[in-house]
Amino acid sequence: MFSVEGIRSDVLFGLYGKEDVKKHEAVATTSHTATDRNTGDASASSPCLPWMIPTPVEGGGRSTVQRFLEANKMVAAGGAAGAMARTASAPLDRIKLLFQVQAVSTSGVKSDAYTGVWQSFRKIYAEEGLLAFWKGNGTNLIRIVPYSSTQLSANDFYKRLLAGEGGELSVAARLTSGACAGMTATALTHPLDTVRLRLALPRSGYSGMTNAFVTIVRVEGAGALLKGLPATLVGIAPYAAVNFAAYDLAKNFTQSVLQLQQSWVLNLALGGGTGLFAASICYPLDTVRRRMQMKGAMYHNTLHCVTTMARSEGYRGFYKGWLANALKVVPQNSIRFVSYELLKALLGVQKQKTDT
Repeated sequence: MFSVEGIRSDVLFGLYGKEDVKKHEAVATTSHTATDRNTGDASASSPCLPWMIPTPVEGGGRSTVQRFLEANKMVAAGGAAGAMARTASAPLDRIKLLFQVQAVSTSGVKSDAYTGVWQSFRKIYAEEGLLAFWKGNGTNLIRIVPYSSTQLSANDFYKRLLAGEGGELSVAARLTSGACAGMTATALTHPLDTVRLRLALPRSGYSGMTNAFVTIVRVEGAGALLKGLPATLVGIAPYAAVNFAAYDLAKNFTQSVLQLQQSWVLNLALGGGTGLFAASICYPLDTVRRRMQMKGAMYHNTLHCVTTMARSEGYRGFYKGWLANALKVVPQNSIRFVSYELLKALLGVQKQKTDT
């Protein structure tokens, strides 16, 4: 098994040479030890390269510039992790979207056009070709990079903000951090998510992202870009809360109780399991959100959408596309969490006690 620090060391050895890295690490460790003695800080600092050594400031803290640079590294790591995870799972995401909205008259497809995951794969490939599985992925990446960078880094920020003495976090604090991170990221990127959904439909009528934005605003008004936002915030808050908190707690449990050595393989499994758990709980709200984002006036508001679906489709209507979503969430959540942790380590972000 390879640890995060082991992978980071291998990358640094390859980039700068083993001897140089060892020499700089020795210098960095000595510098940190001297700083700790002067400030009375009993915590041990991990070895790092010279340009990662915090400049001592009054009180033993880090300068504003250093905190700013570290925050930007976290944002960059979150964006890259989200892009990798979403691109890998884009085919399943498109199938899930088609399942969720095909019952809407304005979707451009028959309500029973897509009946299963494998059938949908074959149908899309036969009618639209291989690249159709990544239709709208460019727009999605424009949305997911700021979304993922905001959500992942905000979760770390909120956890550090809510941490008690010694960096301890309660379950309630973890849930609150995840919920706030999810809502922060969603509120910023919802218009892009609406455009992505419209572009993913087989006969969307839009020539591209810019055309979709302009057409939606001109024909339906700017408010159409925010359709479904209340349901989205209500849905993302519990999902993000459960997802982040469950992943943190699962990692802590495997390390402290089961005494398992942390590895990227174990973290992939934990990320997939906790993501599936959270997504299954919150899936009905996600379906309502997608319906509200469709063009047309089929639903007056979120409550009307819920009552209409329950009356005409039953509870099964809220879980349409769940299997495709489950198959998508497992690899996506795994890749996103593990990639974020690896990228933070490679970029030299100092790990806090509140970090996973």
